[in-house]
Amino acid sequence: MNDISIGLPVSGLNALPAELAILDSEGTIVLVNEAWERFADENYGRDPEYWVGDNYLEVTEQAGEGGAAGDVLEGLRTLLDGNTESFRVEYPCHSPTEQRWFIMYAAEFEHNGEQHVLVSHHNITDRKLAEMQSNARAEQLHSLFEVLTHDIRNPLNVIDGYTEMLAADLGDVDELNKIRRAAQRITEIMEATLEFTKTDALTEVESLELKEIAREGWKSVATTDATLSVISSKQILGDRRLLLQLFENLFRNAIEHAGNDCTVTVGPLGTGFYIEDNGSGIPQNIREKVTGADFSTRGTGGLGLPIVQSIVTAHGGNLLITESFEEGARFEITDMDVASDYPEHVANGG
Repeated sequence: MNDISIGLPVSGLNALPAELAILDSEGTIVLVNEAWERFADENYGRDPEYWVGDNYLEVTEQAGEGGAAGDVLEGLRTLLDGNTESFRVEYPCHSPTEQRWFIMYAAEFEHNGEQHVLVSHHNITDRKLAEMQSNARAEQLHSLFEVLTHDIRNPLNVIDGYTEMLAADLGDVDELNKIRRAAQRITEIMEATLEFTKTDALTEVESLELKEIAREGWKSVATTDATLSVISSKQILGDRRLLLQLFENLFRNAIEHAGNDCTVTVGPLGTGFYIEDNGSGIPQNIREKVTGADFSTRGTGGLGLPIVQSIVTAHGGNLLITESFEEGARFEITDMDVASDYPEHVANGG
């Protein structure tokens, strides 16, 4: 660290990996740490002073008024004028051999009755590259979903149309029914995949009544012989759109595997709720696998349970698949944001 000092202990600043500089109330650099010196040596050639004694604003102005340099200048001037206590700026600082991004953080402090500013520069290249990769993948997925939505539907409609025409000429032929079922299966997988892509983020969080949202989800999947029993009026904080998908998928799963005349029960847990049925349950050896998309799409189960897992994760909760009191399937959703509840029994969705 440079010999110029303001009476601060410098060993702690030298121990930090970030490049640090301390400015006086006019913006003059009065102290830098060893990380600052190393970065300067590696990128700008050895300088015995490391800009100590130079005005930081003037050094920044040499980089130009626009872009990140302009943001830094504006922030420092606001800080030195006493109009703010801190600010931060992300900026690129690419070398001839690699892309790099940094975040600059500046904050004022008082020492020995005088105002100073601490400036730190942190390398955020790994995070920035990860963000760029994530954005690129999101764009690729968006393009894929566009294909699923439009391009695949058209040939499926053609297949369906020609099978109808053949059925009119040939009658109820088993081979035509197989073609029709295969086309329908492709449609179901496509629609489930599109639905799955919408379950990774909350759009609007509100207070929802467990009883009310369970009933609403039941309306879209219930059969005349199935029964819904709700034992709670617990309030849940969550995304209504996603939680409706959760209930609908678990209700469909129950009716598909426990039968059209099954009983589905929704009840409270300390930090969430459960949904269970009186069917044959899910074998213990596959309970941890059924929420994986690759496992679910191998058979005819589709993406229902992976969608449920994704929705629970988006809410910061946990999903446990276990056995109900009647040896059926039981899904426990916990670690949700909930309010108090009182017992109430509602049968048949009534």
